[in-house]
Formats: sequence, C-alpha cells, structure tokens
Amino acid sequence: MFRPLALALLFAFAPAVCLGADAQSFSFGGDQYTAGETVSIQSPVAHDAFAAGRDVNLNAPVTGNAHLAGMNVTSGAQVGGNLYAAGFSVSVNAPVAGGISAAGNSILLNAPASVGGNARLAGASVTVSAPVTGSTLVTAQSLTLNGAIGGDLGFYGQNLAFGPGAKVGGMLTIQAPNPIDVPASVAPPDRVKFQQVQNPDYASQAGNAATGVVAGFWPGVWAAVVWWLLLFLVGVAFIALAPKTMTALQAAAATRPWRNLGLGVLAFASALGLVPVAAMTLIGIVLVPFIALFIVILCGLGYIAGAFFLGLRIARAFMPIDDNMRRVALLAAALVVAGLLGAIPVLGWLFSLMLTVFGIGIATVALLDRWTARDARRAAPQPAVTTV
Repeated sequence: MFRPLALALLFAFAPAVCLGADAQSFSFGGDQYTAGETVSIQSPVAHDAFAAGRDVNLNAPVTGNAHLAGMNVTSGAQVGGNLYAAGFSVSVNAPVAGGISAAGNSILLNAPASVGGNARLAGASVTVSAPVTGSTLVTAQSLTLNGAIGGDLGFYGQNLAFGPGAKVGGMLTIQAPNPIDVPASVAPPDRVKFQQVQNPDYASQAGNAATGVVAGFWPGVWAAVVWWLLLFLVGVAFIALAPKTMTALQAAAATRPWRNLGLGVLAFASALGLVPVAAMTLIGIVLVPFIALFIVILCGLGYIAGAFFLGLRIARAFMPIDDNMRRVALLAAALVVAGLLGAIPVLGWLFSLMLTVFGIGIATVALLDRWTARDARRAAPQPAVTTV
C-alpha cells in the first residue's frame, strides 16, 4: 500500500518551507526531513528520509525507508528499506533493497537500479528496465518492460511492449482491451493469462490522478505553513512579553500531569457546553459565533501550551532550558514533533486532542492558583489600627 506521504510531510516540512524557496533540513531521531523549491539530499541518512519540493533528488544513501514527493522526483542513491515516491515524473536510478511504491504521470526504473522486494507502480507511462526480485503490479496506459521480474507480473492498461531484456519468472497476468502478444522469451504461454476488460480508461487516468494530487499538494502545504507560523508567533509572543504568565504556567505543568489532564477535560467540555446553552435563548443565539471563536482560540492556545510544556519536561532531562532563545527553539521543535505525531493515521487526532486538553488543563490550574491566592489575601485578617 502507498503510504499517506502528504500528511506526514505536511507537518514535518512546514517550518522549513516557510523560510523560503531554498531547501531547509531538519533531523530528528536519525530521520532526515527536507523541503524547499529544489531539494537535494547530499548526506547519508541513518534511518528514514522525507523530502518534498518541486524538484526532489536523493543523492545520498538512506539506511531505512525513503519518502519522496514533488513535481520531478529522482532517486539516485541506494535505499536500504522501501522507497515511496509520488510526482509528475518519478525516476529510480539506484538500488532499492526493499520494495517500491510509486505514482506519477511517468515512472522510470532505469537499468542501474534494482529492486529487492515487490514493485507497485501507477502512472500514465511506466518503463521498467531494472531487475525486480519480487513481483510487480503495474497500472498504466502504457508499460514498457525491459528488465527481469523474478516473481509475478500483473498489468492493467492498454499497451504493453517488451524490450530485449524483458523476462517474467512467475505468472504474467494481463488485463487490457485487446490481446497482447507475449514472446516466449518473456514467459511461456502456460504462464500467461489474459483477461479482456471493457473500461481501459481507468488505467489511462492514473497519471492524471497523480498529477492532481501533486498539484493540490502545495496549497495544503502553504495552509499548514500559515497555521504553524501563527501558532509559533503566538507562542513566541508569550515567551517574550509575558514572563510572569509563563512562570505560572510552567509551575502548573511541572507537577501532577494527570490532574492537569483531568481539569483540561472539564474545562474543554465546559467551553463546548456553552454553545447549546447559549442557543437555548434568543439573546444567546447572537453570542454563539463569539463563543465558537472563543473555543477556537482556546484550542489553539491549549495546543501551544501542551506542545511546549510537554516538550519542556522532556528536554530538561537532557539539557537546561534557561533563556528565551532556547525556549523559542524548543517551541519550534515541539510544534514540529506534535504535528508529526498528529499526522499518524487513526491515532494522530487523539494525540492532538490530548495535547490540547493537557494545555488547557495547565492554564486552568494556573488560573485557579491565582484566584486562590487572591481570595486568601482578601480573607486574611487585617491588622488592627490603634489610635493614640
């Protein structure tokens, strides 16, 4: 299955893309994240590589998996794991130890490359000139096979051509509108299965679909950039302009995390409950848009606080965070990591919700502490005034 690159790269590359067209990189846990107008990975990657841009070039070996997305994508260095690529044009020119999943208008597996696992390719025009150890599944309008396939080959499309190096070690299954002659040197007749299909346009639209995905990628990226930048600037403003508030929030976040989470749930539920309560009265209906805006602002501030103070607790186990420059750097890294974790399928939204609720809980505890201290001062007995 082709991994959902767009969501993962969306949050990982947001801080890099917002800096401009030049490629920017971010490393975390041995993984390499790179984004920009023209992207080129030039240094070896210890674990996984993520790259997005208009022109994406992988020019250094990757020990783990490689995830590449862009208009023109080229994998020119060895990949130790699997390769996932999406673009208008995808070219693979170096060995891949695992499998390949690629989608694009044109896909090229050139002779210097090799595939150690299975290959899954979808495009308008696909050329396979590299040996594939496993099986290969191709959906395309036209496929040119000029390499050896160790396992089975499945083709769904219109045109299938064979070069002198073409060979299929397993079953060759063809689904096309018209019969296609298969040379015996490619596969003997007993290992060739043909099925006539009446709707070949499905295959011809694969490249157009990939083009649409790539064309819609950048608007999503820029939307995420604006949102990430807004959160970052708000957090920086609190760090620089409200030191007393930050001290109070930090004190609340330093202890009893489960209390903070529980109070956050209550505060968040109370805020949401304002909507149906206000809608019960004629005057309250007018206030519903303002309540909705309040909830949006509350969630945004809660997300910032949750990401920052959770990151602060983790970072302080390894290094002191004792000046504003380090706090700002920690805020940027925390928002990036929170975005990455939030992009995890199925569980990501739950993590983002818990982070938001945790931040709201921290603010609630700090506010209650402030009110309690103020009430204690008011309730304290006043010293008697003596008159002479």
